[in-house]
Amino acid sequence: MRHIPFIALFTPCALWSMLIGNPGQPVMQRYGVIQSSPSWWNLRVGYLSDYVYRAKFKDEFQFPHTATSSSYIQLSTDAALLTFNIKNVFDFYGIAGSATLQLDHEVYTNRELAWGFGGKFIFFRSGCLRIGADFKYFETDQKPLYFVSEGLPYNIESDFHLKYSEIQAAIGMAYRIPLLSPYIQVTYLISKLEPHPYIAAVRLPQAGFGDTPVDIISKSVIGQRRWGLAVGATIISNCKGSITLESRMLNQNAVDITGEIRF
Repeated sequence: MRHIPFIALFTPCALWSMLIGNPGQPVMQRYGVIQSSPSWWNLRVGYLSDYVYRAKFKDEFQFPHTATSSSYIQLSTDAALLTFNIKNVFDFYGIAGSATLQLDHEVYTNRELAWGFGGKFIFFRSGCLRIGADFKYFETDQKPLYFVSEGLPYNIESDFHLKYSEIQAAIGMAYRIPLLSPYIQVTYLISKLEPHPYIAAVRLPQAGFGDTPVDIISKSVIGQRRWGLAVGATIISNCKGSITLESRMLNQNAVDITGEIRF
């Protein structure tokens, strides 16, 4: 089999990150659909739809005599949220759903499993002001349908997928008024995209190789910007449900909508 480098595929590229959410969320819903009086614990079920349209990545390892370039993706994530709350201060949650991405006009993937877990807690409250922090881990394996280079399709012949993982932390403040809670947060993101394996077997129609399989060499990338900002607002309905709209910027550009119901 021939070997050719496919460096442009994984030079600085855009990827995604999950929602941050309202830092005051643990204390936002005091009553539930089933629980009619305050309790030391509660469960919340939610749904999120996340759309990331731009973020920049760089090579994890630098290779001599190799040019770098920027790439961008479109990615959408739809997932369910299950949150266990303790004393209206601590949230422990899990994320399970699916995601799909497109990298420029070069990489297209099927919708694949996406999952994560995290925690949120409030460490300061004064009147309507809440200050809290959030920590989470998120992961998804994306399997490309094919590669495209110079208008030619690269049909993948081997088992090849892209593993994306991230660790994200945030600290922010929210202000509560009867039906609305705006918030702002500073975020820190460590993210990585790694191909498995690093060499993919493909066929290159009309590329001078006939029908002979060739090997494409890829490489891993990491997020170029770690610090970011998130702003949003939560609409509260009778203290039993909420809808949050959020925008993230700097280390990624994304919009998110999340709905939750407390039981």
